[in-house]
Amino acid sequence: MEKKAESEVIGKIVFYSTAIAMLVFFWWLLIYDHGVAATH
Repeated sequence: MEKKAESEVIGKIVFYSTAIAMLVFFWWLLIYDHGVAATH
């Protein structure tokens, strides 16, 4: 039972860190003035 709880915590950490990284990347790509969209 303890092993399952530990893997759930690790899974949540991985999920949320990936989601935050994707949000930051798309913010930089589309919204930030000096991102890729401004150079095209």
